[in-house]
Amino acid sequence: MCPQCYCDLNRGRDLSPDQARYWLDEAAKAGVRVVNLSGGETMCYPHIYEVTEYAASLGMEVNIAVSGYHFGEQEIWRFVNAGIGDICVSLNGPTEEINSFTRDGYDLALRALESLKNAGFPRTCINWVMHGSNADTLGEMIALAEQYQARSLCVMVFKPDASHQRKSVPSGEQIIRAAKRIKGYKGTVSIEVESCFSQLRALVQNGYLLNRNVGIERGCGAGRDAVSINVEGRITPCRHMELEEMYQSIEDYWNHSEVLKKLRRVEEDKQKPCADCRFRENCLPCAAVNLKLRGEIFMGEEGCALADIR
Repeated sequence: MCPQCYCDLNRGRDLSPDQARYWLDEAAKAGVRVVNLSGGETMCYPHIYEVTEYAASLGMEVNIAVSGYHFGEQEIWRFVNAGIGDICVSLNGPTEEINSFTRDGYDLALRALESLKNAGFPRTCINWVMHGSNADTLGEMIALAEQYQARSLCVMVFKPDASHQRKSVPSGEQIIRAAKRIKGYKGTVSIEVESCFSQLRALVQNGYLLNRNVGIERGCGAGRDAVSINVEGRITPCRHMELEEMYQSIEDYWNHSEVLKKLRRVEEDKQKPCADCRFRENCLPCAAVNLKLRGEIFMGEEGCALADIR
């Protein structure tokens, strides 16, 4: 298990093809445009191509995250034929040593990137979770993405692991340096900051006169622009928030879930340090952090790196 693993391995099982098709049908009815397939280890799922093809047949863009396990050019072309969108390789460091602080499988990830490059696949993405231990290697990660001709590098927030721990959180200085590098980059790779990493987005989008980190994508999207189906076929606000509710329709869940209503009201009662932060209108931190560390849903992330930035 990777050091940063988010998954409770005691719950490991496979979503049945019937359940997968049911929820994909529900997603299509609800007007969902993008489906993200993630693990655990996605390439261990025996129905991965079938699910990809079915979602694509319903008119949805299908993206997948892989570690590199059991993944090469043969698998790439199977995904292409199934209608895949982005193939995102998870890699947390430009060297094996740095990657090993939080992830296993450095060589597997590089082989996957090499296979994608050799296949001429046009939508390669690298998922890079930013920790205190790797934050200062962003420049090297960008160079690696250029080397493997990746279309994009996604900078992701460090969420609590399966044991609800969150060690090696990036400092404010590290986040500031990362924002400056992203804003100054003029190369071929699209550097994207996931909406969950609202603190970094708020800095990247901050300008002289205004901050452009506004709207639905300015922060945590749980229950605001996305929901998740877990391995039991149950619906939750996101894959990191294990708050299951019994609904048979995504539309009903979206409109009536008490959990989603609470998530959508968190800004009505901001707590410190968010309440006093100058970025409070341009940042909505990951809700899974407080839920896993404190057992509550609220806007006020303790130890937030932006709190000391004035």
